[in-house]
Amino acid sequence: MPLTSVEAARVWAGALEQSLEAMPQGSRGDAQRALRRLQDVVLPRLEDADAPLLIVVGGSTGSGKSTLVNSLLGRNVSRAGAVRPTTRRPVLICSPQQRDWFMSDRVLPRLAKSEGSGGDSLDAITIAVEETLWPTVGIVDAPDIDSVEDGNRRLASELLDGADLWVFVTTAARYADAVAWKHLEEAGSRGLRVAIVLNRVPVGAAEEVREDLASLARQRGLGEVMIVTVEEQPLTDGRLPAAAIAPIGAYLESIGRDAQERAAIVRRSLSGAVSSSLQETAHALEAARERNREFEAASEDVRQLISSYAREASSSSSDDVLRGEVSARIAEVLGSWDMTKTVSRVFSGLSSRLMGAIRGQAAPDVQVQRDLTGGLAQRLADQYHRAWQESVRRARSLVDTSSFDEFLDVDAVAQRARRVAQEWTSEVTELIRAQAESSRVSGRMLAGGINVVTVSLMVAAFTMTGGLTGVEVGIAGASAALSQTVLEAYFGERTVRSMAEQARDALERLAAASLSDVVEPVSALLDRSDEGVRLDALEQALGDAREVLA
Repeated sequence: MPLTSVEAARVWAGALEQSLEAMPQGSRGDAQRALRRLQDVVLPRLEDADAPLLIVVGGSTGSGKSTLVNSLLGRNVSRAGAVRPTTRRPVLICSPQQRDWFMSDRVLPRLAKSEGSGGDSLDAITIAVEETLWPTVGIVDAPDIDSVEDGNRRLASELLDGADLWVFVTTAARYADAVAWKHLEEAGSRGLRVAIVLNRVPVGAAEEVREDLASLARQRGLGEVMIVTVEEQPLTDGRLPAAAIAPIGAYLESIGRDAQERAAIVRRSLSGAVSSSLQETAHALEAARERNREFEAASEDVRQLISSYAREASSSSSDDVLRGEVSARIAEVLGSWDMTKTVSRVFSGLSSRLMGAIRGQAAPDVQVQRDLTGGLAQRLADQYHRAWQESVRRARSLVDTSSFDEFLDVDAVAQRARRVAQEWTSEVTELIRAQAESSRVSGRMLAGGINVVTVSLMVAAFTMTGGLTGVEVGIAGASAALSQTVLEAYFGERTVRSMAEQARDALERLAAASLSDVVEPVSALLDRSDEGVRLDALEQALGDAREVLA
């Protein structure tokens, strides 16, 4: 079922709000501005096209905005004075009939509303009820667009963004200022209705200054704009004479009394707000998509890193695991193995274990298994350190990694590596037991000593893909050949290859899991999958909004 205009705008606004944190800093302002327009202009207008117009009186510091508002109303409702910035907290003037509307969250929902002075907070707006004001409009006296205070400038821009109509106040001395025209050009691009009050014009210069301002307005895309000039003159009780501001008063009154004119202003305001918000949302969405792709690429890099290091850890034939004395001892233990003398070997093994226990030494087959496990643990620890440093390096351009230590805790890494190496050794032993049971050789296996066969399968797993070079061929190569002989004597050549592959896969799996655990803090920072879901929802909402609202 197609969405209504209000539904499409609500879904769009909701998806945009949910996606703000996914926007890169440089584009978040566009997203926030689009959201404000949706909340301040689009939704209120779609929900109630006959709601009162919001007229914002904006302009430069000291241009006389508050003086103009007070003069139009005939009493001082907005603070004016010599201290700059004068307007610290915006004031919204409305009729008693529309008080509840302007006090509600449907108008300028981010600002708290209160009647009375209410202090100087920039997160609030003062509502002033004026009996003589037309019930079809509300007038806001906004802070200075070029205020020395950031908060004032920000709030002024937000209020102008949320307006249906601008009354822009400037002076003869400052009407060409760049800041003013930045705002005015934007109003022109959105098709907003703008009236300009040119205040404090030297006596006799009104026509000349007015023509120059009108020419600038046409050049900057505003077209024919209503311009009211107010000559420099003394104030009475802080207000201008009624005659001086009569043209702008008559202009606003005609709008307040003309329903068709107000409807035309609303259509222009709504159309401009929708168009601008669509453009800004699309721009912010594309920037967010690009950043999300960067995070996905970095996460994939870390995953590839883990896979690569896990494969290296599971094929350690050319590393310390099978080098030097360890490989020589393996060759000695496997080379002395004789399956035809299993019974005598059992008793010999028991005797050697008993003597070893008395002397505090492990039997050769047990010691060789420990050597292999210890070498693997060292290999894993090295990979953990490399993976951590490399993953932090790759993440540094996207996230704040200052809380991460450059180096991992050596003792904690060593303990983790030992646990993983021991877990793999246990899995290899269980693999052998299961295969022995299946091949009906378990009795011979237990009689002969399972440690030797476990060592043989560990060596086979390390060397099954080759990788031996130089002198290693003579040392580790001999261990590999002997391990193959022992295993084939029990299980046969085809089964041995399958077992070696299973053992190798198990080691790669355990290494990858532990590497993932090590770099998990980095991976968690890079994981933006939840943002991707929100951006998908925003893209869908944006497409629906274009179809329904554009």
